[in-house]
Amino acid sequence: PRGTSAASSFTQKITKIEGVPVPFWFRNDTFQRFRDLDLRDDDIILSSGVKMGTTWVTKILNSLLHDFDDDGNTTPMYMDDSFPNRLGQTYPDALFPSRDVLRREMADLMAKTPKGREPISSNFGDFVFDDLIHQPTPRLFSSHLFGKKLLPKRLFDGWVEQRDGTIATGPPSRGQRGKGRLIVVVRNLKDTLTSLHFFRGEPKDGWDGNEHGPGSFRRFIDLEDCPNAYGDSFHWIKASAEAVEAVGSDRVLVVYYEALKANVRAQLRRINDFLGLPPLTDAKSRAIADACSASKMRSETGGRFKYAIRKGSVGDWVNYLNDERWKELDQVFDDSLGGIDLAEPLRFFQQKEIPGMPLIPWQDCDLETDRRTWSPYLCVSLREGMVVPDPDIVHTNNAIKRILSSTFRLLSFSSKTPVDLDENGSDGSPRYHLFLAPSDPWASPILAAMKLLGLESKISVDISDGQSGAGWAFLNGASCAPWKGREGPFWLYEAYQLADPLCTTKILVPVLWDTVTERIVSNDSWEILKLLSTSSGSVTEIDDRSLFPEELKPMIEAMFSDYIGPLIDDVITAGLEYFRNDQNETERLQKGRINAYTKLLHLDSLLGTTRYLLGDTVTIVDLYFSAFLFQFDACYLDAFAFRGSDGFGEPILSGSCYPNLTAYARDMFQLLKPFVHFESFGEVFRIGPSIALTRQSCSSGGKSMDTLRESATATVPNLRDIIVFLEQPARESN
Repeated sequence: PRGTSAASSFTQKITKIEGVPVPFWFRNDTFQRFRDLDLRDDDIILSSGVKMGTTWVTKILNSLLHDFDDDGNTTPMYMDDSFPNRLGQTYPDALFPSRDVLRREMADLMAKTPKGREPISSNFGDFVFDDLIHQPTPRLFSSHLFGKKLLPKRLFDGWVEQRDGTIATGPPSRGQRGKGRLIVVVRNLKDTLTSLHFFRGEPKDGWDGNEHGPGSFRRFIDLEDCPNAYGDSFHWIKASAEAVEAVGSDRVLVVYYEALKANVRAQLRRINDFLGLPPLTDAKSRAIADACSASKMRSETGGRFKYAIRKGSVGDWVNYLNDERWKELDQVFDDSLGGIDLAEPLRFFQQKEIPGMPLIPWQDCDLETDRRTWSPYLCVSLREGMVVPDPDIVHTNNAIKRILSSTFRLLSFSSKTPVDLDENGSDGSPRYHLFLAPSDPWASPILAAMKLLGLESKISVDISDGQSGAGWAFLNGASCAPWKGREGPFWLYEAYQLADPLCTTKILVPVLWDTVTERIVSNDSWEILKLLSTSSGSVTEIDDRSLFPEELKPMIEAMFSDYIGPLIDDVITAGLEYFRNDQNETERLQKGRINAYTKLLHLDSLLGTTRYLLGDTVTIVDLYFSAFLFQFDACYLDAFAFRGSDGFGEPILSGSCYPNLTAYARDMFQLLKPFVHFESFGEVFRIGPSIALTRQSCSSGGKSMDTLRESATATVPNLRDIIVFLEQPARESN
């Protein structure tokens, strides 16, 4: 080898199995027994990367399975180290096959143990492989072994038992169905490297190498000949991802170290449910969380795992090496793991700073602020509570599912449920809070409704300064509980995570937040606006009538579901399709434009006979349609390449194709002008470069950040001209 790693600085000779380096204590005989293991359906295989949380998760699993009862009391098995995995992991490939072999060969093993290294039994106990086989059910097998070539063959579909008792593998369709359950533990690779570097003290060749070797950093990113025990972490993750796919979602669970650190009790519930155990009680959850804390584990293991449990933190990597080194690791990550779903959540924790943050607060922007010069951001969503690149952006073949307005998975709110907007929180401030973004077509109508309904003193509001690599960002923080008083920035994903730590959702605005229950009431714009219009405490300023009058409700719902909602979706979807396909024309793009054009013609004809969409009364559906019209000429026409396309040869407002829409927009502008933030619409021009950045970051190669900024070539129209045009006299009525 070119050098020795922190994990194997004692190794004199590197042995490889299936091309993977293994530690000095590795035994091929017990490894083969593990591979041919007669798995049971309730067996648990824990596959965890080196320094990725193996000891911690092993303790968690034992606690859930054996150590605590539903009242949170310890069982007789707690701290009973008379069988494997009690105080930490017991690796199958480190054990002697039987006690007879242990007695015969222990002297040999002691002779091979590097000078200054404690006996192997002090790490794994005086166990043999037979002890693993006879452990209490459900059995737990904890290991750094990984992938289809190193894990038990019966775990995967397609295994066949041979006459000699060995197991052969074949196509999944021709053999037996897989057995057991697989839990894979993963950690961001920068913290993994840092923990590995300090494992058992710093290596002689340091981070960057010297006369003793290439250093921890070079060994870690060496994808061809990494000498570290169990190989390089990049291949470990890639092979694990293949194993996860092969086993299938019903028998596999991926646990991220960072998710455990962020909310251990939510992850306990997730693991408990996966194992099919009885519902996890609050008492048992609290007891396990305490027992599995780093400080408690260090004290109770009596130093046995002092090397295994270091800081147990997230983000410690920023204290070491320089930006050049970390960028080099980022490139290796992109080249080797780009596009692999298992790896995507790690990106968020391998960032020193959130990319694409807004440069200034939204209040400081004016009509001349050119957001095209701001850095692009990663388009992200939440997957089981983890911030990941948005799969609808990354994968071109995915159908775009209402990217700007899909419903929160578990906490969607029905407009039939009343909310008392006169209620206050514990500090006397309004109980309900809105997170909004004036550049979002689904959030901007809420701003107007707040004023028109007289709710400005009844609901507090935070307005986003723009998108970022962590979703909607609020540079000065959030002004509501529980984040009130915390220094900014605040990111909207934090509200989603607090409401449901395991949610899979897009990070959308608007969000109506309940400061008392600390839950999302709704993130569905249409439901929120109906809710505000019918809630106790709302008083309209328009002719003393509601924006959602009872007698018009069926017509309002029909107009929104048949025309206005789909129209906004058509335009947004067409624009995103344009950028997802590298600004090339596609059938889906053309269809979206034609659909939008057809609806606009219909609405223009309708507004030739009526002042507003449903007669002489402004309703909530008018707020959406007018907001869309204001934004179309100001941003969508050019940012989404509608100008010059079929049906959109000219602007809607100042062109000649839609005279009735023009008159209608002017009419609505007289009412809504104070709530239309043209200075924020430039945020839309960041979408194209940000989609390009997201797609390239999940694949190898790609353009530089400067090149991506330069690609934002769409012309920003003169916003002052649009405002002047809208300020022209409105029609009286029809």
